[in-house]
Amino acid sequence: MNRSIRARMGLLLLPWTMVGPLTYAQTVVYDNTSTPTSGYWAPNGFWPFSYYSPYEPTGYQVNLSGTDRLVTRFDLLLSSSQPTTITSISLGLYMPDGYDGDGFQWAPGTLLWSGTSTDVSVNGLTTLTFSVPRVAVPDTFIWVIRADSNVAGLATFNPPTVGSSDDYYWDLDGPSGQWWAQDFSCPPDYTTQSPYASFGAEIWAVPEPATGSLLALGLLGLLRRRAHGT
Repeated sequence: MNRSIRARMGLLLLPWTMVGPLTYAQTVVYDNTSTPTSGYWAPNGFWPFSYYSPYEPTGYQVNLSGTDRLVTRFDLLLSSSQPTTITSISLGLYMPDGYDGDGFQWAPGTLLWSGTSTDVSVNGLTTLTFSVPRVAVPDTFIWVIRADSNVAGLATFNPPTVGSSDDYYWDLDGPSGQWWAQDFSCPPDYTTQSPYASFGAEIWAVPEPATGSLLALGLLGLLRRRAHGT
């Protein structure tokens, strides 16, 4: 094999070596961290973790923007009325394919990923970052948090600047074990005194690897044609 052919063969193999180490810049696919809000249900700008009972799961559905769907980072905004340390905070990402207490299929269902952060210090507005190992999520999913504190909780913000969300949250009722959707504007106050949607969070993601693989394969085809003089 002459040098020219060997050089062309080396170029043919190059895309295959590129597929493995391809890296992608993270993009923000959901962002609700710009405008703090407060109201009847969150007078201090946060929803206490133990509003109902300790470690009772609270969920929130988000609709992502763009096309990147491998989640790599989840920033959760917390707040407190005084400095405190929370023993553990657990985050789960769920498909919206579970059943609520009325039998409708739109509640948290299939678990996609979960992680736990321990000994979390919260002093006023605080950002807690979860590193997520490139977990594939759909355009719409529900994140669920579990923690125990009466003086700290989920900071309330609205509206999102990237992506969107609705004006309700999910609560897993302890005695019944069923999910119930709760409206932020439910009684006793239907007015603007209630924070209309939103727990503060920012979600980062990267493209699925198929995008980079297709790019490399396209380059391979081009080099092959050149190698054969076509």
